[in-house]
Amino acid sequence: MDLSVKLSTLNSQLSALNLSEHVQLPGFKPYDELPVYYALANAFVHASTTEQWGLVVNEAIASGLPVIVSERCGCVPELVQGNGFTFDPTNEHELTARLLEMASLSDEKRKHLGDNSHRIAANLGSERFGEGLEGAVNMALAPRRFGLMDRALLLAATMYGR
Repeated sequence: MDLSVKLSTLNSQLSALNLSEHVQLPGFKPYDELPVYYALANAFVHASTTEQWGLVVNEAIASGLPVIVSERCGCVPELVQGNGFTFDPTNEHELTARLLEMASLSDEKRKHLGDNSHRIAANLGSERFGEGLEGAVNMALAPRRFGLMDRALLLAATMYGR
């Protein structure tokens, strides 16, 4: 199904449920316009069923938003820590519960979650990236000690010509 058709269908459902004032689905926006949309939001939802990382969550937390993120998103262990909720993306009732939970938070509590997002994002700068990259390079270059399983696999590979 075409994205514009999906958005139209979802917007119709939001209208029928009287939620149009509370939920916005702006569709694709150029990168330079994203800060405006993040600034207008009260929270950010990432409901992907499969996601290696989910860089958009980095953007949302850097904008100080509380988040609701699919537990199938690779960034959850690093980025969702006291700044929002996770959920099983195959369970619509669980997502509904998290949405209602976020909507029912006081402004003070939502601000607290957003402040936690800022704190987490502050630890994700280029210095930390460089340290992680350096650690990965050092690990890759370190002499490796062959264990029993490594020897068995090497022996099997040489015996069977692979």
